[in-house]
Amino acid sequence: MIKSIQLHELFGRFNYNISMKSGGVTIITGPNGFGKSTILRMINALNSENIEFFMELDFSKIMIVFDNEKKAFIQKTGKNLSVNNASIPLLDKDQLRFFQRRSQAQQRNTSSLNRNDVVDYEMFYSVTLDDYRYAPSLSTKPKDFQAFCGLQKEFKQIKGWCGDVRFISDQRLIREAKRRSGLDRGREIVDVIQELPNRLKGEISKVSEEYSRIANTLDGSYPTRLFATRTGIRNQAEYEARLREANEKFKKLRKYDLVELSMIKGETYNESYSTALKIYFDDFAEKYTVFQDLISKLDLFTKIINSRLTFKHLQITRDNGFIIVDNDNPKKVLSLSQLSSGEKQEIVLFYELIFDTRKELLLLIDEPEISLHITWQKQFLDDLLEVSKLIALHAIVATHSPQIVSSHLDIQIDLGELYGEELDTEQSN
Repeated sequence: MIKSIQLHELFGRFNYNISMKSGGVTIITGPNGFGKSTILRMINALNSENIEFFMELDFSKIMIVFDNEKKAFIQKTGKNLSVNNASIPLLDKDQLRFFQRRSQAQQRNTSSLNRNDVVDYEMFYSVTLDDYRYAPSLSTKPKDFQAFCGLQKEFKQIKGWCGDVRFISDQRLIREAKRRSGLDRGREIVDVIQELPNRLKGEISKVSEEYSRIANTLDGSYPTRLFATRTGIRNQAEYEARLREANEKFKKLRKYDLVELSMIKGETYNESYSTALKIYFDDFAEKYTVFQDLISKLDLFTKIINSRLTFKHLQITRDNGFIIVDNDNPKKVLSLSQLSSGEKQEIVLFYELIFDTRKELLLLIDEPEISLHITWQKQFLDDLLEVSKLIALHAIVATHSPQIVSSHLDIQIDLGELYGEELDTEQSN
């Protein structure tokens, strides 16, 4: 995980020293053109081993310190790019692409090639005829290719130091996807929010299958455990406490339509059934643990989204994942296409944060304020901090909005202020 970032001459102008805030969330603010989004994309480029990004970025030095005290030092000097112990001449896109494909071919343990044979280059390196025009000149400089492989090795090591990283861009409502069938196998635009109900339905289904497996195991061993159990529920007070605890859990399962269960309705303790009751309550508690993590996520997701929606609410169902229901007419289900852009943004963003985010992840969020009302912007950081506690994630947020920052000045880093401090220091010297 990243601990701090130092940038020198970003865009030929800015020098920044940024330390990540404790507590899991860091907010980066500043005027347009000061590099907020670029910093997020830079971290994402490290994680994706994107050498091209650093070839094109205007900077002189970058120093990144990780929580394991390892350091990544990236530098541009003259016409070279160096990363820790590796250095390579700056390449254009076509040259870089050729080296990348050549490296991939080498990793596949391909045989030696006839340099004059275009077909061999295309077959083994997967290069196009346009790429081939660079092959004779580059292939005469094996040291450049060796240096490129050394650079790749450094990037792979840095990626490991970064840990898991995920970039959530400012464009969240649509994404490109490959067509897998039909005559046109090109790319298509996917409306992300339309996918979410089925994705949640799949999450519920997976947990329900695990519940069924555990329930069948417990039910199958019930007679044996009943005869082996010597101590049961001891008195009315213990019975009422266990019944109250079970009913609270049952309400959660019923609220989210997770399973079909019937609870004990009797409120009077009967000593004749004390051992059977103990096994029943113990089994129910064990079955419920299967749903506990999912229910925590559903609690937070519905709380956040329903605080945003007006005249309607989000409802969880086993059959549909989730639906949007009219408050005045519970039988009226609204189409997701009827939601405003801001409502869609919030549903997509918080679904991804809560259900698609692994623990101990570094999350990069660019401009979360897009399409959000000022009131929602003020709520965003509080909600994100709740998510970070539930998922144990770290986040860096780049924003223009003072409402997003709101009362969280303690976790804000303003690039405009850092640049002003640098100018003041230079003038005082």
